[in-house]
Amino acid sequence: MNGIWIFVSSLLAGIAASMGVGGGAILLLYLTAFAGMNQLTAQGINLIFFLPIAIIAVCIHAKNKLINYKSAVICIAFGFVGVWCGLWLTKIISEELLRKLFAILLIYMGLRELFAKNKKKEKDR
Repeated sequence: MNGIWIFVSSLLAGIAASMGVGGGAILLLYLTAFAGMNQLTAQGINLIFFLPIAIIAVCIHAKNKLINYKSAVICIAFGFVGVWCGLWLTKIISEELLRKLFAILLIYMGLRELFAKNKKKEKDR
C-alpha cells in the first residue's frame, strides 16, 4: 500500500513541478506527514527528485520559447546565494522550527493564491 502512495505523490509532484507550481511542496508534505521522514531528509530527497524533472521541464519550455534567459540568469545567480544562506541556516535553526516555518510558508502561499485568483476573477467581471 505504501508503494501506491509513493507513486501517486511522486506523480502529482512531478506534474505540478513541470508546470512550475510547487511540486516540491506536495512531495515534502507526503514525505514528512505520511511517510514519517524528518524535514531535512525529506528536503534532500525533494532536491534529488527535482533535478531530472527540472531538466525535462526546461527542455520543453525552451523548445516552446517560454524562457526569458536574462531573467533566468539573474534568478540563478541569486538562487545560488539563497542556497548557501539556506545551508547556513539549517545548521543554526532546529528541525522543529524549520517544519513550522515551512508550514507557515505553505499556508501563506495557499491563502495568497486563493485571494489573488478571486481578485483576478473580480477584475475580469
